[in-house]
Amino acid sequence: MLNDLIRLIRIFLIAILLGLFFEKFIFGFTVVQGLSMYPTLNNQDKLFINKLEYRLHDPHPGDIVIFAPPIKDRKKELFIKRVVAVEGDSFEIIDGKIYINGETIKENYITFEEYDDRDYPITAGVVPKGMVFVLGDNRNDSNDSRCFGYVSIKSIKGRAEYRIWPVEAMTAFSSQ
Repeated sequence: MLNDLIRLIRIFLIAILLGLFFEKFIFGFTVVQGLSMYPTLNNQDKLFINKLEYRLHDPHPGDIVIFAPPIKDRKKELFIKRVVAVEGDSFEIIDGKIYINGETIKENYITFEEYDDRDYPITAGVVPKGMVFVLGDNRNDSNDSRCFGYVSIKSIKGRAEYRIWPVEAMTAFSSQ
């Protein structure tokens, strides 16, 4: 009887440790806060996050990533944005259109509304080594690389793989 109880406690502790390990390094879940990725993501959507992906591979254009922003007073927050340009890519934003290495990129995932041409500090450049340039899909309502600059690949916590809630909107994401 005592041996059965000890075995049960041991199995329980191993299960907890394995769960914590997987959640820390392999996968996780997050809840979207805000509308910066609308129409792709809505406020309060629940996402399944692949945390292992960027330990094995570099981000690709089109990936939806979760990261700690390079903003001093907001480093404990997590942002969710789409990778638009990667290391070595030149980019330029003109009248809401994005040019990567001189070519206009097709963005089927954004809402085509009139682009608010604000005085963003970063609308052109070359992405440095170990960095990505990210934008929200809702371009007129997104605090993204146009405002705070490049995002270090090391600060990326994972890639959004699936929207799991609400059930009727379940979606698998892929690079565009």
